[in-house]
Amino acid sequence: MSLSIHAGAKSLRHRAIVAARRLIDQGGIEALQLRAIAAEVDCGVASLYYHFANKEALLGALAIEGWLDLTEQIEQARASGKFPHQIDAASTALLGFIRRAPKLYALMQTDPVLAGHVGVREAEQQAFEAFRAALQHDDRIPPNRVGDVARLFWVLARGIASAVQIEADAVAADRLIQTVLRGFGFLLSPRYSS
Repeated sequence: MSLSIHAGAKSLRHRAIVAARRLIDQGGIEALQLRAIAAEVDCGVASLYYHFANKEALLGALAIEGWLDLTEQIEQARASGKFPHQIDAASTALLGFIRRAPKLYALMQTDPVLAGHVGVREAEQQAFEAFRAALQHDDRIPPNRVGDVARLFWVLARGIASAVQIEADAVAADRLIQTVLRGFGFLLSPRYSS
C-alpha cells in the first residue's frame, strides 16, 4: 500500500491513515472507530482530533489518499512499458486497485458524507484525468470520443467494484476482473469497430 502523504512517514496523521485503511480492509467502514485507530497507533483519541476534526474528516482524508494512490498506480502502470496499449495499463491499474482494496474503493465512491467533499472530488478528478490520458493517443478511439469512453469505463468500474465485493473468493474475483479486461479489449478491437 503506497500512500501519498506529504508529511513525514512517521507522523501521527500518516500512521492514523494507515491504521484506518487496515481497519477498513478488515471490517469495512463499520470497523472504523477513532478509539480503535488510537489504540493501533498508541495515542489518545484527543491526539487524533488534532489531525481530524471528526470521523467525516478522517473519511475524507482516507478517500483523498485512496484517489492519490490510484492516480499513482495508473501512472506507474502506464510508464511500465508492459502493456500493448496505454488503456490496458490504466484499466489493469484501476481494476487491480479495486481488487486489492474493494472496501476502500467503496468508501471512495459511495459514502454519502464524501459526496460533496471538495477535496475528495478533486482527488477523484485527478485520478480520472490520469485514466483518461491513457486513451488520448489510442488510435482505436476517435479523438472526440476519448472522454466518453473514459467516463464509460470509470462508471463501469463502480459496478465492477460491487461485483468484486460479492464474490465469495479471491479466485472468482480475479477471474471476474480478467473477464472485464478481455471484454473491454474486445470492444476496443478493430474487428468490433469495423
